[in-house]
Amino acid sequence: MAIKTQSQLLLLALFPEESRLDSVISFERVSWLFPRLTAQGLRSLVQYLQSKGMLQYERVGQQAQLYLSEHGKISLHTLFPALDPSRKNWAGNWSCIVFCDAPVGDKQFRYLRRVLVELKALQLTRGVYLYPGKFPDSFVEQCRRLYLQSVVLFSVGSLELGSLRPIVLEKGDLKTLQQLYSGISSEAKQLLSQLSEAATLNNQHKVRFASLFDRYLAALKSDIGLGSYFFPDETWGAKVLQDLRAIILL
Repeated sequence: MAIKTQSQLLLLALFPEESRLDSVISFERVSWLFPRLTAQGLRSLVQYLQSKGMLQYERVGQQAQLYLSEHGKISLHTLFPALDPSRKNWAGNWSCIVFCDAPVGDKQFRYLRRVLVELKALQLTRGVYLYPGKFPDSFVEQCRRLYLQSVVLFSVGSLELGSLRPIVLEKGDLKTLQQLYSGISSEAKQLLSQLSEAATLNNQHKVRFASLFDRYLAALKSDIGLGSYFFPDETWGAKVLQDLRAIILL
């Protein structure tokens, strides 16, 4: 299921810290993410995601609140590897796919390349991609069903010579990504410091907050989720998300 940008923003706002099973947020606070969306528009978005099993909506008296479902959480893990806890436990092993003969009717392997981009695999050359850990079972099954004679899949547990680290840093653009995350985190903390516990955001604050979240999503979409492995002391996607959510949870 493709998840549109507004849906991604809403689900990310509900994404709990790793130590918590869920995190309940009021309907009113969630609206801060969408300063240009009407209340009816937001209700329609919530109803749609609820119908897809992505989130739960509950209302008691005058209080309406939302929280992320397990299906929604897994969907975010798939969409954004930087938020997947399993990526933190990566052992440094790789899977590799090599394109051989193009199948009839798919001379450029368009479908397979699109899937690899969605998985955020690293493209070494036009026909060689690396993926941290094991390829998802669904991807392997697709290759077996559609590209059995056209690709080679194998695992790399250790290297005899050299290092993939420079390649990961370059292809994953980790330096630029860390700078983006660091800037967003600093601005989020600055905004948070301007608000007391009893305060709410004014319209200017809401626009600024929504802009920060938009910038965060743009960075997260390009994040292969390996920054914390190679540079564990720096600020990366999962931490920045909680910096942003701290504003909603005031």
